[in-house]
Amino acid sequence: MELRQLTTEDEREVFSRCVEEARATRGLRFRETMRSQLGRAHLTFGSLYALFENEGEPAEKMIAGFRLHDLATLPQSFAKPDLSHYPPRLVLEGGELWSLSRGAGRVARLAAGAIVGIRQARAMVIYAIGKPLDITQSYADLGFIKVGKLIEWPFAETVDRGKIWVQGMVVEGENLEKWVRAGYEAVFQISENCRAVRFANPFPQQPQSSPVLLRPDGDISAAKTGISDGHGAPA
Repeated sequence: MELRQLTTEDEREVFSRCVEEARATRGLRFRETMRSQLGRAHLTFGSLYALFENEGEPAEKMIAGFRLHDLATLPQSFAKPDLSHYPPRLVLEGGELWSLSRGAGRVARLAAGAIVGIRQARAMVIYAIGKPLDITQSYADLGFIKVGKLIEWPFAETVDRGKIWVQGMVVEGENLEKWVRAGYEAVFQISENCRAVRFANPFPQQPQSSPVLLRPDGDISAAKTGISDGHGAPA
């Protein structure tokens, strides 16, 4: 599998369509209200990540995804829980988690821990649906703790226009470290004995002939390593 950050407008548009499809056809089956602009702001300015079955697949092949933003970029969706004791840039809010493939959502939740670690967050808050369908346990299994009471979600409704309540949940401290570690192990393919990490080479080697010197008499001898030809840096 490949976890990829989405950066282009086309990729964001595909992600948005996938969110709508997943919400309309999976689980609770819900949508944003006609008046809400919160989701649009999240998808426009948040950091979007998508999961692909195979490396290098086009955006249309994404099978799951999620959104993150720090509180120095966008505010919390709700005033509580209070995380003002942390610098805003070190607090992430997560949301728009979706999946169109069985089991991919669970993989995306795990992989998100690696991104949280890379971004050096001190805490993360989510608003998991708690009513009429309770999905909080899947986040509790990752170390998220419920904070406060259920909050009515004014930005979304069920497909039959029913109300939805969400539960603020926070992960921080030791629980955050465990989640990040599990994410690293999944994304970076750490070996079982934790002595090796497997990852793609960002600087693939290019075929290169050995530097040679052609003597006037026609003999060829190897040039010394590290000698520049005057047009570039030493090898």
